[in-house]
Amino acid sequence: MKTRFLWILAVLVPVMLVMSGCSLSPNRLPSVKAGVSADYEVTLKFASVLNLPTGADVMMNGLQVGRVKELNESKDGVDVVVGLTASRPVPADSTAIIRQNTPLGDTYLGFTPPENPTNAGNLHDGSVVPMSRTTSPPTLEDTIAVLAYFVNGGTVQKVQDTMVTLNKTLPQIKDVRRLASTVATDLDDLAGNLGEIDRLLTGLDGVAKSFPASRVQIEHVFGDQGIDYYKTVGYSLVRHIATLLPSVGSVFTGGLWVVPLLTSIAEAAENAAPIWPAGDRMVAGANDFVSNTLKPFLKNPRVAITSVKAKGSDKQMLADSASILRILGVVR
Repeated sequence: MKTRFLWILAVLVPVMLVMSGCSLSPNRLPSVKAGVSADYEVTLKFASVLNLPTGADVMMNGLQVGRVKELNESKDGVDVVVGLTASRPVPADSTAIIRQNTPLGDTYLGFTPPENPTNAGNLHDGSVVPMSRTTSPPTLEDTIAVLAYFVNGGTVQKVQDTMVTLNKTLPQIKDVRRLASTVATDLDDLAGNLGEIDRLLTGLDGVAKSFPASRVQIEHVFGDQGIDYYKTVGYSLVRHIATLLPSVGSVFTGGLWVVPLLTSIAEAAENAAPIWPAGDRMVAGANDFVSNTLKPFLKNPRVAITSVKAKGSDKQMLADSASILRILGVVR
């Protein structure tokens, strides 16, 4: 009888499993990661949800804040009803996106809080997140197609060629090290002279602060008085230059008479050129005359008369002149 009972049990168990399998689906299985309570429900409108299953996690900042409860088709796309926990409030102006960390990983819904929080409050029971704040992911087929185009379209080869070109263009490692060493030395010098930079900045600050104190003078320079001054100077300068230029022109024009004079001087110099080779003898003779004749006479200027000759009646006058000079001691 025990054997008969085991046979009946072996037949009934598969039949029950087959009959119950008609109402069993993966979507009805509880999420193994569902660990938060669903205190209130929120509806999010998506254009598409890819393969987001019911029971998928709802994450925010790496923490689970709820799970997906229902997926309902609408005229604009898909309405995703999620159950959120009250212990982790979600800002009302957050954005939502369906994510999948890896192509074969689990799909989940992620909330992104705003960078600049507002006074919109938090999501509550019955809140609706519009499609303008939701992002639908691309389909897996599109992702694989893009990846295939990236691999087969030569992009990888282009990246490799670009890296090779960069390696050829960039300097050698030793040059880079030398440049880095020079830059480091310059930075050390700069750090050691921060006091000079502070002094320069202090001086610039002092100059900048002096402008308000000299406001009146600056206004005079760039005001109506300064403009009149510069206009007067410019007018006077241009007027004198305009007066001077015709005069300079008249000098150049009236100076044409100098041309014949310069021509004559040039011709005289050309004619005198043959006598210059005898110039050394002339200079030597002049030096000898000055040294041996002129200088001794100037030191002791006297004239020795050795004889006087006369003709006719002049002989008696000459004899009387000689007697007078002998009396005076001039003639011996």
